[in-house]
Amino acid sequence: MSDDPADDFVYIDRCALIVRPTWKFAEWLDTLDTDPIEDETSIFIQTVYLVEFIERLEASATTDLLEAYYLDIAASEFGAWWADERDWPPVRNLNEFFQYFECAPSETVIDLAAEDDYDEEYPEED
Repeated sequence: MSDDPADDFVYIDRCALIVRPTWKFAEWLDTLDTDPIEDETSIFIQTVYLVEFIERLEASATTDLLEAYYLDIAASEFGAWWADERDWPPVRNLNEFFQYFECAPSETVIDLAAEDDYDEEYPEED
């Protein structure tokens, strides 16, 4: 490790979309026939989606990225809580997406994990 911790950072050539469910998402979950969620704060955990690198992630560039990925993001987020797609709320455009999700872009992604962490083998799940 060097004297300057920044020397040890690994800059990933990606941008990120940080997605967090809204209260409308929580209200949708409440309509489902499930056991009550013990820790309601777990609903609002953010997910980071890595996307292609864009030098200046301004509003128009962020909108372009979201136009390309909002359906995949919505499916990932709804699917993490409920498998039956027929019960998912309709998300046909960005306005509907933003009813269920907040999204913040990040131009810089830094990996603080040691490179050898990636060599670790994970046991297969049955």
